[in-house]
Amino acid sequence: MDTSDLDRAAREYAAVLSEAAAADLSASAGDRTVADLTDALIARASALAAALGAVPPPPENAGPPDAYGGGHERPFRRALRRLAAAAAAAPGDDAAAAELGALARAIDEGALGVSAALGVG
Repeated sequence: MDTSDLDRAAREYAAVLSEAAAADLSASAGDRTVADLTDALIARASALAAALGAVPPPPENAGPPDAYGGGHERPFRRALRRLAAAAAAAPGDDAAAAELGALARAIDEGALGVSAALGVG
């Protein structure tokens, strides 16, 4: 499956998120905080990756501490890389492709919300 839109959206979201400090995570990004929005996107990407047959991710503490994005950038990038790898290996599936597209749009919308919350962009 083509993941180019998802990859682009994930890069843009992570770039905005990297500007956040721990104190920024409680800022409102639409109807959620920056942290809640990011956690929801991570959970959605992880669930879709699992549905596409991805192996379970390593434990959260498997890497060095993440200072960017208040500790959320690295888990976000990991979840999206895992999803992209699973999607690339999965056979073509219209429902999964539609879900990838919906997730890419949600990430794009989230990036706009986080940008506004942080006053960047």
